[in-house]
Amino acid sequence: MSDGARRILANTAYRLLADVGSKLASVLFFVVMARELGDEQFGVFAFGLAFVTLASTLGNFGQDQILTREVARDHGLLDRYFANTLAIKLVFAGISLALTIGIAAAAGLDPETRDVTILLGLAVVLELLMSTCFASYQAFERLEYIPVALISQRFLTAAVGIAALLGGAGVVAAAGIYLAGAAVGFVLALWLLFGRVAKPRLAVDPERWWPLMRAALPIGLAGVFAVVLFRIDTVMLAAYESKDVVGDYSAAYRLFEATLFVSWSIGAAVYPVFSRLSPSSEPSVGFVYERSLKLVTALTLPLAAGAAVLPGPVVDTLYGEQYDEAAPALRLLAPAIALYPLSYLGGYLLVSQNRQRVLTLVYGVVALENVLLNLVLIPTLSLEGAALGTSISQLLVAVAFVAVSQQTVGRIAWRRVLAGPVAATVLATVAMVLLRGNFWAALSAATLVYVAALVAIELTLYSEDARAVLDLVPLRRRTSTA
Repeated sequence: MSDGARRILANTAYRLLADVGSKLASVLFFVVMARELGDEQFGVFAFGLAFVTLASTLGNFGQDQILTREVARDHGLLDRYFANTLAIKLVFAGISLALTIGIAAAAGLDPETRDVTILLGLAVVLELLMSTCFASYQAFERLEYIPVALISQRFLTAAVGIAALLGGAGVVAAAGIYLAGAAVGFVLALWLLFGRVAKPRLAVDPERWWPLMRAALPIGLAGVFAVVLFRIDTVMLAAYESKDVVGDYSAAYRLFEATLFVSWSIGAAVYPVFSRLSPSSEPSVGFVYERSLKLVTALTLPLAAGAAVLPGPVVDTLYGEQYDEAAPALRLLAPAIALYPLSYLGGYLLVSQNRQRVLTLVYGVVALENVLLNLVLIPTLSLEGAALGTSISQLLVAVAFVAVSQQTVGRIAWRRVLAGPVAATVLATVAMVLLRGNFWAALSAATLVYVAALVAIELTLYSEDARAVLDLVPLRRRTSTA
């Protein structure tokens, strides 16, 4: 296996480690919060987080993607981009958060929800600054430091938060602990950047802001529309339904979000590589894109099948019987679990090839479609309507991005990408259906069947791809070089 392929797989593994560890901690924190606070108070936290994420979108306006793309091509540009990106985020996120929270408070937001929203808003700003450090690691292909910062932040938040919740703390205290964890994470991310990766100058030059924002504008607009696409359903559901319904939907949606780390991990590893390659380079960007699609599909398709076949046992095991209403919503979110990776990798590919305007158009149209669809589905189907709207919207984005990506890089060998994951998922689904009366037996059997079938199919049909992954295992590499 080439050094480039090994580096991509290693960086994917580092990002997977970061996201698996952080998601595990976050899911545990949210599960305990849901159980201890009840669906109404959990709904307050979920609403506050969705609200501030929407309100702070101007602070995450595509600057990180531009930093990674340009610095990956020329490491010396980090001095130009790092401090200015932090400054832009602080200014725009701070102003937009202050205005929106102020307007919401004047419109009658109750004091508890207001306090939660303010604390979570400050936390989101710190996480935006932290992501700029991660973008710098990504540009230097030093993703091994992301798990150190991210897992430390999330486990600290989860440990302190769970202890406080079990001790009787309320939703405002939980939001304050979330803010403290974000502050620790940002400081640690900065320390790792300056101590282990690079030492960018901290000179802020406002004259560079407009050129940077102009370059990031298409990505930023796409990001705004994407945040609307991901968060507006919760906000709209809160306008139509009670807090406990919002809590039920948030429980299901959190499980969908818990699968996104796979796409983020692979995207983080391949984006700087995409940025250096072209359709005519050796290897071509299409070759790397195709293998990336295969890897992300293999890791997410069985998760989607599990959400479709076993939503009730998953929800009951994690949240308890009081969240039974979340199970149908999780089943309807299952297609989105499989479709999101196609959208995410396609978006990274298009940005790397300077075709970011496509992102703006597609996300803008689909965000509008999602809002209009939710106006029909939520009053009719409640939280199930919100879930169905999410999956329909993800389908539209995935189809559009894959089509344009294929135009950009050339023909994709879809049989090579899908044959193993699809066949193995079908067999695993059969195992889950046959054993669905016993959740743990169904889960164990499906996992064994999927892994065995996928390895057998890939080694038989596409042995080169299988060996590329197996070569990442240290023991195998030592044995092969002995």
